[in-house]
Amino acid sequence: MKAPLTRQASAWVYQGVWAVLTELFHVPSQPPALPGSQVLAMRPCDGWLRYRKVGFWIGLLATLLPISAGGLVILITRPGLAVAVLVPVFLVILGMSLASYVSLHLGYDTTWYVLSDRALRIRRGVWTIHETTITFDNVQNVKITQGPLQRLFGFSDLVIETAGGGGSGPHQQPEQSSHVGLLQGVEAPSVLREQIMERVRASRSAGLGDEHDTELHPASAPTNWSPAHLEALREISAHVARLRARA
Repeated sequence: MKAPLTRQASAWVYQGVWAVLTELFHVPSQPPALPGSQVLAMRPCDGWLRYRKVGFWIGLLATLLPISAGGLVILITRPGLAVAVLVPVFLVILGMSLASYVSLHLGYDTTWYVLSDRALRIRRGVWTIHETTITFDNVQNVKITQGPLQRLFGFSDLVIETAGGGGSGPHQQPEQSSHVGLLQGVEAPSVLREQIMERVRASRSAGLGDEHDTELHPASAPTNWSPAHLEALREISAHVARLRARA
């Protein structure tokens, strides 16, 4: 009986904090809008939030254990000094921990992935909001990445690579690169990847150069082209996509 009441009280407190922050900092509570049909908006899955909470508690425990051990030594050797030192330290840790815990939920609630028939838009950030739009014309590859802890919590990440990037660089995070779109916390990555690839293939100038391109337009493809011709066309298509990405 106590656990549901505790969760309900936490939800009320969080909803109050969320309402104040959205009003104070004009944080959008709705997903970004995209023109077109077949618009699909989604957030990261609940497993992603649980994964981040576990990381939070592990980090908090790693911080508190050495401080508590040092505080115990001070308490034994100099009891008067222990109160003056430990109380402010634990108050600071408590305040920072509460702020970090709330920011986890805010980061979850402000992360959106929106797909239309022409583009993908990613929005994330609490204090500074970042929005990235990737047109399916420029998509070259969609990768699924999943580490051991991600498997444990039942989610994966999707990395969408676009033309003209050449990677995100050795010191740049994928979500900060204009040539890479990162969708974190995807519960059914294969399904979402196929939905993205269907939109890529449906785009007339997709430029992926894989076998699906010829499947989409079988009537328009000459049957007497050699593999060298097809390879040259793929290179031209990729070059045009890179020029569009730079424009």
